[in-house]
Amino acid sequence: MRTLLTLLALSVTFAGAGVAQAQTPGLELASVSNARGPQAMNILGIDVEGTQDDGTRFLVIRQSGLTIGQEVQVPGDEAFSKAIKQLYRLRIFSDVEIVADKMIDGGVYLLIRVKQEPRLDSYSFTGIKGSHRDELKRKTPLLRGQSVKPGDIDRTKRIVSDYYAEKGHPLATTEVVRTETEEGRLKLEFQVERGPRVEVNEIMVEGNIAFSEKAVEKRLKETKEDRWWRFWKKETFDVDEFESDKQNLINYYNEKGYYDAQIVSDSTYLVDVDGKPKLNVVLRVQEGPKYHIRDIDFEGNTAYTDQQLMESLGIAEGEAYNSKRLETNLYANPRNTDVSSLYYNRGYVGFRVNPVITVAQGDSLDLTFQIEEGDVYDFGNISIAGNTTTKEHVIRRQLRTMPGYTFSRDAIQRSLRELVQLGYFNPETLIPETRVNPGEKTVDVTYQVEETGNSQLELSGGWGGVGGGLLLQAGFTFNNFSIQDIFKAGAWRPLPTGDGQQLGLNVQVQGSFFQNYAINFTEPWFRGKPHPVGFSISHSRYNLNRRFNAFLGQFEETAENPDNRISITSAQLSYGRQLKWPDDYFSTGSVLGWRFYNFGARSTSYGLPPGQNHALTFTQRFARNSLDNPLFPSNGSSLNMSVEIAPPFPGFIQYHKWSLSNSWNMPLFRKVSLGLSADYGYVGSFNSETVSFERYVVGGTPFDAQGGRFGFGRDLVFARGFPAAAITPLNPDGSLLGGSVLNKYTSELRWMMATSPQFQLQTYGFLDALNTWDGFTSYDPTQLFRATGVGVRIFLPILGMLNMSYGYNLDAFPRQAGDDGLSRWRFQFSLGQSF
Repeated sequence: MRTLLTLLALSVTFAGAGVAQAQTPGLELASVSNARGPQAMNILGIDVEGTQDDGTRFLVIRQSGLTIGQEVQVPGDEAFSKAIKQLYRLRIFSDVEIVADKMIDGGVYLLIRVKQEPRLDSYSFTGIKGSHRDELKRKTPLLRGQSVKPGDIDRTKRIVSDYYAEKGHPLATTEVVRTETEEGRLKLEFQVERGPRVEVNEIMVEGNIAFSEKAVEKRLKETKEDRWWRFWKKETFDVDEFESDKQNLINYYNEKGYYDAQIVSDSTYLVDVDGKPKLNVVLRVQEGPKYHIRDIDFEGNTAYTDQQLMESLGIAEGEAYNSKRLETNLYANPRNTDVSSLYYNRGYVGFRVNPVITVAQGDSLDLTFQIEEGDVYDFGNISIAGNTTTKEHVIRRQLRTMPGYTFSRDAIQRSLRELVQLGYFNPETLIPETRVNPGEKTVDVTYQVEETGNSQLELSGGWGGVGGGLLLQAGFTFNNFSIQDIFKAGAWRPLPTGDGQQLGLNVQVQGSFFQNYAINFTEPWFRGKPHPVGFSISHSRYNLNRRFNAFLGQFEETAENPDNRISITSAQLSYGRQLKWPDDYFSTGSVLGWRFYNFGARSTSYGLPPGQNHALTFTQRFARNSLDNPLFPSNGSSLNMSVEIAPPFPGFIQYHKWSLSNSWNMPLFRKVSLGLSADYGYVGSFNSETVSFERYVVGGTPFDAQGGRFGFGRDLVFARGFPAAAITPLNPDGSLLGGSVLNKYTSELRWMMATSPQFQLQTYGFLDALNTWDGFTSYDPTQLFRATGVGVRIFLPILGMLNMSYGYNLDAFPRQAGDDGLSRWRFQFSLGQSF
């Protein structure tokens, strides 16, 4: 673009007394002006040339900043160059010049000449697919109705080239076709030719001595050589990812002690490989020596001794330098044992540390940590916002941050975990807001919560069971119930909520053949302390005078027999408490239970002797739970140990049952985590009698067990990839015996795909191994049945957890009705945390 400023000065000259001043064209007097130098003149008039639009002429004069009567120096006044810059900023002119038109009586008439760019009528991209067109239009600087400058077109072409270079098409070209409309507007067509996809052919590393070329290439996580076996990924070259990879490589060297390592040059060039263009990448590194730490010194610390800080730093003198470990243990150790956590957890809100690294003689480094401790702060105002259903006291009793207590970052993090464990709030948006008050030396904290619906409605059905036919189930779980408000008419929406209590109601029916009714209630804070108390009552009854005829598809009545009516009634009372030792993640609980089985003269086909059977049980549990999320854990662990005792009272069922369950969760990277668990169980007898009660029946899902299909008094252990009761010891007659020893191991690689208050979705791949044995005489922990597959968990507030898995049993199991036991894929569906 050409910028021309032509100021031809008009000057007043006097040939002698009485000589009159003449009106002279500016071009003819340029030499006079230049000869005499700049002259002060007033602007007498301003006109515009190059546009017929009055509005545009007015805009040009106003934007130039020049006004009639203004005094200027002719030539060379800064007002002229400023005016031209202002006019170019309008982005509607490709050329601007200001000339002197004429001079009269020490004044000058100015003419502003402009060349106006055409306005854009429309533009389009051809030769590419629609989704790419939409993305490019969002990136381009072109707007309909605005003037089109050559620079805008060039910029658009560069945007297209960069866009396709990122997608692996660095040879993309763009041709521009211009068409002018009758109204003088411009139509642009960008004809794009993407060219071939160019993949990385070879990565060449130079200057590496300490590590092999393969070891260096491993650090380039996003820049890979094209290999046939990596068919699922196109190894194209991305500039931004390459820059990130280079930093990863430097970080790797720094972690291994190479403090001076740097990339001195990198380049790329195209090569022809079997008639296809590919890219070679050349990377030259300069490693430098491997450094060791000679001396570590702390300055400014008074709250902690050098030895305490050294323990948190986790680095000893004489060790090889490791930048990653240094940064982690200085600022952000996941266990909160880093140096910063020491100070932040004791109220030093203004804590700062400046690490100074000095290269000493040879290959040594001296580390000096300049510490600014600042003052100790306390918690100030603790407020809660966003809760519309949950009452404030329910939230506050979970918080570890109390006004007046010394500020602690760990207390805030623990409070967040406790709020997540409630299951009432969206964990993704549960971010506290802090405000530091230097004058009062306090920190105000606001917990902004977003409530999610956590009450659940469970509707399910099944076909079959003992009596056959359609089995229906309806269950309601209210996880934030309020028994205190049951007599408040305005609190029923549809039930009183907000006090954090759990109320569950469940009904199962299969016509008049089977009915089950259950109710349970838990108060998690009894008398203002974290001592959960609760009760549960259930009753089931069967009318075996009605049997389902599968051939006719209907129930048939048999002769009335009182012994064909059986029932089961159970009741439980529970009490628990939070412990503070070994740490406050531990808890304990006790359960007192009673069960009554009225089987009349029925045989042992249900796992119990005929007649009436009672069981009085006492269960003691000991647990530790540090999971970050009760439904979708990605970090933390859980431990559950329990012993259940049914004393050998006369006329009562007797047994003792021991259980141990462990799970570990580890985040791998963003939204991906690994979960491992191990479960062990044993059922024994207090006397020489064989225990047939509470034995393990392994396989299937909860749907398979509806209607008492596998009898009563059995522990159903569900397993992916295996049908119901597939892994269970049998009696000589082929009936279910159940196992008295259980081993179960599960592993999952999980990906949290979606998280919102209304919908949570997690996909996973699993590998499970499990078995149950009749006793220790046949116990062999190496003989396990394995299954692998994939699955998805979906949590909907109203329905709860939906679990769908598609599993393949790697080991065959004993043939059973409807299944040959061979290895195959099996789809399973369940509600709740079944596996």
